[in-house]
Amino acid sequence: MQVERIALVDGYVDEPTCLGVPPYVSIYPRYIAGAIWTKAPRTEILYHTIDQVRDSFQKAQHLWSKTDLIILIAGMIVPGKYVGGTPISVREARELLSASELEDIPKMLVGPWARFGCGLEGGKLALSSEALRPPIDYIVTGDPELVIAEALESKEDLDSVNLSLTRENADQIEGFIKKGVSIVQQHPGFHIGHIICEIESYRGCPRFLTGGCTFCVEPSYGPPQERTPTSIAKEIQTLYELGLRAFRIGHQADLFTFGSLEMGVVEFPTPNPDAIENLFSKIRTGAPDLDVLHIDNVNPGTISHHPQESREVAKSIMKYHTPGDVAAFGVESTDPEVIRRNNLKADSDEVIDAVRILNAVGSNREPWGLPHLLPGINLLYGLPGESKKTLDYNMKFLKQLLAENLMVRRINIRQVIGLPGTRLEHDVGTRIKKNQLFKHREEIRDTIDIAMIKRVAPLGTVIQSVFIDGKAGNNYLLRQLGTYPLLCVMPRGMDDFVPQDVFIVDHGPRSVSVLPFPFKPSQTSLSQWRVIPGVGSKRATRIKAAQSLNSIQDVSKSLDMDLPDWVTRAMDFMS
Repeated sequence: MQVERIALVDGYVDEPTCLGVPPYVSIYPRYIAGAIWTKAPRTEILYHTIDQVRDSFQKAQHLWSKTDLIILIAGMIVPGKYVGGTPISVREARELLSASELEDIPKMLVGPWARFGCGLEGGKLALSSEALRPPIDYIVTGDPELVIAEALESKEDLDSVNLSLTRENADQIEGFIKKGVSIVQQHPGFHIGHIICEIESYRGCPRFLTGGCTFCVEPSYGPPQERTPTSIAKEIQTLYELGLRAFRIGHQADLFTFGSLEMGVVEFPTPNPDAIENLFSKIRTGAPDLDVLHIDNVNPGTISHHPQESREVAKSIMKYHTPGDVAAFGVESTDPEVIRRNNLKADSDEVIDAVRILNAVGSNREPWGLPHLLPGINLLYGLPGESKKTLDYNMKFLKQLLAENLMVRRINIRQVIGLPGTRLEHDVGTRIKKNQLFKHREEIRDTIDIAMIKRVAPLGTVIQSVFIDGKAGNNYLLRQLGTYPLLCVMPRGMDDFVPQDVFIVDHGPRSVSVLPFPFKPSQTSLSQWRVIPGVGSKRATRIKAAQSLNSIQDVSKSLDMDLPDWVTRAMDFMS
């Protein structure tokens, strides 16, 4: 296949092991670009995100009309709520690629939508990817980088290419990874430094031996395929040399098992602390001044089965990572019947043990900073065996975390999607009444989340280097780069916003209210003064009218109140 110009459209992905919604950039654009530039080095790639394209479908279509191939990356199969970007919808994909001027250009679908179907909404079966044909001509059910490499190497047209080609090991794609890193320079977040790269450590799930969880696609990849610490570190170093400073070691089912000598042999491989130490030390050697180094999935069953080795792994990670890190525990359910029928990873007691262990190692923090490494909890509803008792089991579990003064960074509540390649392909539906699930979710938000967020990030906690992810009325919606960053809500100030540090002044169940750190009273807007507990509208108006604020005493006098120590420590009276 001969090409001179290819359009690479990033519609975003969200998989059990990979996130590609801004500010995250997934592995797909890099691997695909690497395959293209390996086989056809002179090919021009026009990389656009769906959010860029939404500004003008017509403009994008006109630009793509001069290409030889259009590749759409798409697939939300564990959909959540996103602030930094909006994934492409099926309607948008059809509309975008159905323009008459694109009619004669081959169009290829890759990513989770191609492989597993279009996951649209929790609690429902995925829509077949065939629903996108037309306008899609080629649906790649294999690994897109291999399929595209084969197509470019072949003298035949795309009809003769095996669209289900899959790799046998990670070595097959290392050359593509090396060649493709520079595509990130076309990402809209690159030039403002608002980008974090997902880095693959291994693909597949160690529990494939027993079939894994009924709902999950990871066991379908077969035995785990690990990359080497050297190759992972080299990829990060290359991205770092381009100017990137934020990375997440993700794209694996359980980071704690990376490098285990028992991988692929037993269901719960014994962690290998030396392998983790080797990986993270190599990363920091090649990228010494990075801003963010976080992780993603960890199996609580691994920690419960191997507590001492898991402690050592956590300590190794903490030597090299950046604070505010989260190990996402796929708990899914603590109902014994749901656990049994869905082959889940751990029972309630084992998860509690895992939370205790990770708290003991990872809950320490720098003064006024976030804890180093905490668990996150994923709960999934709609699984076989579920009943109203499931809600009671899960609430009991969460209340035990509170009672033991344990911390979890966040609690995700999702509904399962029925996906091809899983045992729930035809077995998804509402097993609990919607109003009961809604009340359950609200109870968690009101009684568990608010208490947890106060423990994790007390008043006065400093959140470093936040960016604007969105706006709501007069408020900025801010986040750090990192794994499951806190949503920070800040009233607009007197000056234009630039990336900055903030400190927490109030808590909500899913967000925190913040102000700039350091806090400059003379540069603080009326709406910002009002969010400080105890100040209110009248005091805020009075202090804005004050002629000079040169000391804490001046502020206290104008407000007619003493501010808490965690506010005054943040104050800076230098203009």
